Amino acid sequence: MQRNFKEFKITVDPVRDDFLRAKGPGQRNLLLGRAVFEFASDLEHLDTIQQEFVEGSHRPLIRRNWQDSTADYSDPTQLLIQGQQVMQNWERPLMKVLAENAAANGGDLLEVGFGMGISATYVQDAGVRSHTLIEINSEVKAEFEKWRSQWPDRDIRLELGAWQDVLGGLGQYDAILYDTYPTDEREFARTLGPKAIVLAAEFFEHAAAHLRPGGVFSYYTNEIDSLSRAHQRALLDHFSSFRVEVVRDLKPPADCTYWWAGTMAAVTAVK
Repeated sequence: MQRNFKEFKITVDPVRDDFLRAKGPGQRNLLLGRAVFEFASDLEHLDTIQQEFVEGSHRPLIRRNWQDSTADYSDPTQLLIQGQQVMQNWERPLMKVLAENAAANGGDLLEVGFGMGISATYVQDAGVRSHTLIEINSEVKAEFEKWRSQWPDRDIRLELGAWQDVLGGLGQYDAILYDTYPTDEREFARTLGPKAIVLAAEFFEHAAAHLRPGGVFSYYTNEIDSLSRAHQRALLDHFSSFRVEVVRDLKPPADCTYWWAGTMAAVTAVK
């Protein structure tokens, strides 16, 4: 199948004779045609909006042990670890939406990744019964302890370690908020590379397992203004439903290495 569009052409050349044939060529043409036109629509939209992206800059490689690396908070607008822009101030409007969606029903909330404490602060502003955090970096944990002192009488605790090692010892929650950063180059390629569905996809199954019925999951999506079909399918494999909203007026700096658009889709998934 080949389809010509104004700015490009798309050709699909099946390797198997029965690829998408289903019960006959009519079904294949319908299914394949829809997929091609959806891909074309996505390309056209991306070509339009990319003209408004910030320029961005090159990301250095992650070369050392992440757990014991220096967490650089010297610039109050960002957190750097091994030269990686782990979190920046422009994320505040996004973090506010993610945190408020997760904390909307109160209850017990698990947050994976502390960073600059932006979303954690919004969680406390919203009010929850308990707030448990998981953080892998020891210097970030020290920053958490300073942040934690603002609310000495609240049920706030932190588990130090990778979520893969810590989560099994934790219980059930009413909400989970997930915003981590890859800790090595292999994880970066797997979770943020061109073949990745979404950064949080590897956590979907674990989030569902640690949520009470009706519990909600909120996370950093890396989606500009909609969700891919693969993203939607992955969500519905583990959650009963989800809703999407677009957070607008984001202003990543010109040298941001990890985000370039002025919007990001925010998801609230329900177990």
